[in-house]
This record gives sequence, C-alpha cells and structure tokens, in this order.
Amino acid sequence: MDKLIDSPWFVRITALALTLLIFFTVKSETSTENNTTTTSDRQSEIIHDVPVKVLYDNENLIVSGVPQTVDVSIEGPYALVFQKKTIKDYQVYLDLSKATIGKHKVKFKYKGFSNKLKVRVEPATVNVSIEEKVTRTFKVEPDFNESQLASNYFVKSMYANPNEVTVTGAKSAVDRIVYIKAMLSGQFSATESFTKEAEVKVLDRDMNKLDVIVEPATVPVKVDIGEYNKEVPISLNVKGSPKSGSKVKSLNTDTNYITLFGSKKDLEKITTFPVAVDVTKLKKSGDVIVNLPKPTGVTKLSVNQLKVHVSLDESITTDQQKGENTIEQDETSNTSIKTLENVKVQIRNLDTKQYTIDENADHYVSVVITGDQQKLSNVKKSDIQLYVDADNVTEGVNTLKIVGSSPSGTTWKATPSTIKLKVKQLS
Repeated sequence: MDKLIDSPWFVRITALALTLLIFFTVKSETSTENNTTTTSDRQSEIIHDVPVKVLYDNENLIVSGVPQTVDVSIEGPYALVFQKKTIKDYQVYLDLSKATIGKHKVKFKYKGFSNKLKVRVEPATVNVSIEEKVTRTFKVEPDFNESQLASNYFVKSMYANPNEVTVTGAKSAVDRIVYIKAMLSGQFSATESFTKEAEVKVLDRDMNKLDVIVEPATVPVKVDIGEYNKEVPISLNVKGSPKSGSKVKSLNTDTNYITLFGSKKDLEKITTFPVAVDVTKLKKSGDVIVNLPKPTGVTKLSVNQLKVHVSLDESITTDQQKGENTIEQDETSNTSIKTLENVKVQIRNLDTKQYTIDENADHYVSVVITGDQQKLSNVKKSDIQLYVDADNVTEGVNTLKIVGSSPSGTTWKATPSTIKLKVKQLS
C-alpha cells in the first residue's frame, strides 16, 4: 500500500481528480450567481440592459414612450449562450418605419441571434406615441434671483446673448411651451456686473420641464447691477450772519440735485437733501465750499462737496450799521428809537423725536428798540432774545408768533412779527 501511495502515477491521478472537482464546483457556483441554469449542454441566461434602437422617420417624426433598454432572455446550447453573452453582436429594435402618427402597441424585434437559441424580450411589447416633429424659435428670458446679490444692490438689467434659441420636439410638447428661461444658479453676493453661462430651460404654464431639444442648450447671461440710489433736490439754507452785517440775498449752486446711495429702506425716507451754508465769514458776495455729510443709512454721495455762491445785499450794509449805531429821537413821546437788523429767532420746544425741520431753521428779523437814549446806547443784538414756541406744531407749514425780551427799560417790536416754520413728521 505504501508503494502505491509513493508511486508518481498515483499522485498524478489524484491531482487530476481534485482539479476536476474544483472546476465543476466553481462552475456550478458561478452559474448560480448569474441566474444561469444548465441542463446537460443547454443553458439559459438573462442579458440585462440591452439598448433599444428605433427605426423611424426621424427627420419629420418624434417617437416617445420607448424604453432605453430592455432585458433579453436566451436559452440554448451552452457554447452559443456563452458566445452571445460575451460578444454583443446582436440588436433589439422597434420597426416604426411604416407606422403612422398616433399611438401604437409595438412588438420588440431582434437580430443577430442563432436560430438554435430561444430568445425572449422583456417586455415583449411597448406602447409608443408618434407625433409630428416641429422646430420653432423662441426668445430667451434671463432668470436671476436678486437675493443672491450683496446687500443694497439690485439688478439694473440683464440679457442673454444670443437671446433666441431653437426648440425641436413633438408638436404637442412645443405647443405647450410658455417659458424659455436662461436660469442662473449658484451663490454670488455680487457687487459688480458679471457674465455667466446659464442653462436654458423650457417650461409649460405650470413650470414643468418639457422633453424637447434646445439649441444652444446654454447661453451666456450678462447681469448689470448697481447700488440702490435716489436723486433728491438740494435745499440750501443760511447758517449764521455775514461778517459785514449785510443780509443774504440769494444762495445758488450749479448742482440742484444730488444722488444718494444706500439701503432701499433708508433712501425711501429721504425726500430732500438740506445743506447748511455757513456765511459768518463773508464780508461780501462770494463762493462757499460746503462739505456734505452723509445722512443715516446713506453709504455714498454722488458729490462730497458743494460750491455755493452767496449773494449779499451789500447796499444796506452802511444803512444797517448806521441803524445799529445810531439812536433816533421820537419827538412825540420824548423816547429814543434804535433799529437792529438780523436778530436771530430761536426755535423752542420742538419735539425732535416726532418732528424734524424740513427747511432752513435759522430765521432773522429786524427789531426796533424803544427807550431812553442812555439805555439804548448800550443795547446790542445779543441783548435781544427772540423765539417761537413750536410745542403745538403739526406737519406742514406753521405760522408762529415771535415772542421774546429786551433789556429792562426798553420795548421792542419785530418785523415781521411771525415766521413760517415747515416741519416734517418722522416715520
């Protein structure tokens, strides 16, 4: 027995038997994994995802309802089944070359399989729709969500180039087209104009995407953006009194409007841009350069400085100075009279939490002081305290009576005796 085991032929025969056992074991497991059953030399196999070809007049017709792939079951001799699964020289197709426009139930056909194979297509038939193929040209509407812009910016304009596309598809689908949109997507936070490629989407009335061919499929969209702005009139107001003592006759500037930039919410509150022109250093008519402050919520002004030409009524300067330094005698009452020009009227008791002054808040009047000569000789403009009580004002123009006081032993009279104060209610 030991000699038999030690024999080279025994070893060779044993190795061959083990090899055959392993081969058939592996082949059986592989066949089970691939849904393959074998009976003698016959085998069945399912070939998955076989592409479907459609034969039809693709120049004039559109076919819908055809699956892209099908499964094909084949059964027959092992060698032929193995060959077809390995070499994909077969074809599954629908022959619609003679079919008319409408709906049809069509059987799948195949070729490239041996007559010795039993072939079955799953599904065996399919319902298809054949329609007239049409091509039309449509305008493209750029579509962009402004919320993707940086704060305080808006879309000034946007356009696609080209602004037309060609759409090809079944007549029923093309007839349902309502929107052709070049839709920009992604995160931008843009602060300047840009151009970006956008996908063209063809949609029906309910914003459903339609199964059509678009040429070109994408178009560049140019988006011009700008910062929110508003143009408002400039309101020039006198601040102080000229050094010469003369009156301000007029204020003029070459720029009557200014553009403000900022948030839409803040700009809506601004209707005018008041500019206070300080004339206290002027001795004669001339230009004043005013630095313009930015109101609350405004990020930028179209101009940061304003040149204002101040015209003074210099003809009254000498008379005015004479009036302030000269005391006249009132012969009827044995009292003296002194005239003071450009006496400032103060605004008191204005509820600044509810109202704001919508125009020049500085008001000046002429004041006649009556009293004995000695007292009047020392009276100056700063000794006259004039004001109006703005406690009960309402929005709009209010006519307020001037009240005040003069030094003891004197009386005063202002001309005019009232001022007009325009106020605006804060929102």
